[in-house]
Amino acid sequence: MEAGYALQPLWDWILRHVGAAGVASPAFLLTAVVAGIYLPGIVFSFVDVVVTRRLTLAECWAVYWRAMKWYGTSYVVGMLAFWAVPMTLLSIVPTTAPTSFEVARDLLLYFLLGDFVSYFWHRYEHANAWYMKRVHSRHHVDTPPLSIWTAMVVHPVEGISVFLCFHLYGILFPIHPLTFAIGAFSVTAVNMITHCGYRLPVYDWFFATAREHDIHHASREPRNISVMLSICDRMFGTFQKAAR
Repeated sequence: MEAGYALQPLWDWILRHVGAAGVASPAFLLTAVVAGIYLPGIVFSFVDVVVTRRLTLAECWAVYWRAMKWYGTSYVVGMLAFWAVPMTLLSIVPTTAPTSFEVARDLLLYFLLGDFVSYFWHRYEHANAWYMKRVHSRHHVDTPPLSIWTAMVVHPVEGISVFLCFHLYGILFPIHPLTFAIGAFSVTAVNMITHCGYRLPVYDWFFATAREHDIHHASREPRNISVMLSICDRMFGTFQKAAR
């Protein structure tokens, strides 16, 4: 096998077990998004309750339930509907996996475009007093110390608009469905982790950090707006380094 097609065994396994119709269904990408919410959510909830003990199980559950009682139900209903009713996002499902170069290129562009668009949308949310009061303020009910589930404490209007910002590259540009799923999972997971409240060695070198996003939730001034990368914050003067 060529090194460029290292993902071919994984793609073959997906096609064999999910099928071309399953890959073409919106449920395939929704599964990636839901995994990006729940996998880091469960891991950091375990850390909060068992390792650092900064939350009791009851407190952790309360934040989870406040964030996810409607979204979690919507995901279940959506998944059942997508799997039960024939729907397709793709006219042709490729049998060949993307090359490693294609995956790396598209994931980089996925993150860069998503971060750029979501940054300016987030700035608008703070700048528009009407929108801030009626929509975005729901997310800012939570102040540090944050729980990872704070990422999902959002008004439904914001949930939809931010989803479109995050995943705009996959929506607008030709992208392999496997890369789209990896991007959907990764961007969602990073957004969750940005709200976890912990310093994370190595991870914090590349992505917007939780400790710096704490500043965003603690301040009236729009600082550390990005929830994916910190490039736009640094470029446009809204970055504030967290104290050690």
